[in-house]
Amino acid sequence: MRLKELAEKLQEDLEAGILNFIIYQQGRQWKYEVYDSCSEKVNDEEEKKYLTIKHRVDDKAIIVNGKKNFSSYDIKYIQNQIKSLRGNR
Repeated sequence: MRLKELAEKLQEDLEAGILNFIIYQQGRQWKYEVYDSCSEKVNDEEEKKYLTIKHRVDDKAIIVNGKKNFSSYDIKYIQNQIKSLRGNR
């Protein structure tokens, strides 16, 4: 999906701030997976999923949380913040 579509799809969940997401690119397509709830303890399976994506698919994969990584939930802001967090600026 395009970055705008990704931002639209995640907008409500980012605003709620109850989930973390792994965001990555595969080719030119943006993808995401639910990482874990916002608990401090990270599940080993979830960590393994993130590391697999980071090492095999996209070395710029990021984990984001709406409350920690975003100060606004406007679609354009979400798009720009994802690019910024990935170092695409």
